[in-house]
Amino acid sequence: MKTAAKLTSPIAYQVVTYLLTHPTTTQLETSRQAGVSIGWVNAVIKTLEDNHVIRRGKKSRLELVDPISLLDALAWERPLSRLRKTATPLEISNPQEAETALAEICLKSKTRYALTGFAGLSRYLAYHIGYPTIHAYAAENLIAESLPKGRGAVTIELFNPDYPSIFGHAQSHDGFSVVEPIQVVIDLYCLGSAGRDAAMKLYELTVLESAKTNPR
Repeated sequence: MKTAAKLTSPIAYQVVTYLLTHPTTTQLETSRQAGVSIGWVNAVIKTLEDNHVIRRGKKSRLELVDPISLLDALAWERPLSRLRKTATPLEISNPQEAETALAEICLKSKTRYALTGFAGLSRYLAYHIGYPTIHAYAAENLIAESLPKGRGAVTIELFNPDYPSIFGHAQSHDGFSVVEPIQVVIDLYCLGSAGRDAAMKLYELTVLESAKTNPR
C-alpha cells in the first residue's frame, strides 16, 4: 500500500484502530469517537480510499472493505521487532507459569504491563497452536533483570508501549493485564507470518462480531 498519511503516527493510529473495530462509520463519527480532528480523519480516509481499503457508501457512510491490506500496511510501518526491549530465556518451561512470574514481578515493583501476542490471544480466543514466547508491553526496562533466567523452553519478550491506548485500554483477565482485542490483532499481525492466521481468527470471531452486535 502506498500511503500519503503515516498510518502508525499516534493520531492516525487512533483513526485506524477505530476503523478496524467499526467497519461501517462516517468521518464525523470517527472524529468524535476517536477524539481526532476532522482534518486528520480526512487525511487518513483519503489515503485508505486511494488504496481501495475504504469505500464511500450511501449517506456519507464509510465501509472498510479490505482490512487485510490495512493490517499489512500497519505491519510494514510497525514490525513488532522494532519495539522489542528485551528477550529473556527463562528457566521455566511452562508458558502459564512464565506469565504468572511476569505478572507477580510487575505487581511487586508496581510496574504497568500488558500481555499481547499469543499470550493475549489466549484470553480472548481458544487457539490450538501453542507458542513458546510470551509477548508483553512493560513500562520499565528493569523488569527483565528480575525474571528467572535459564535455558527452559519459554522466552519473555518485552516491548516498548508506543501508544497511550496500550495501557489505557488494557483489560483484566483472571488477574492478568491484557491489551484490548484489536491491539492483540494488530500485534499478532505485526509479528509476521507466525501470527497472521491467529490475528485474522481473532479479528473475525471477536472484533467483527462485536461490531455487528454493537453497531454505533
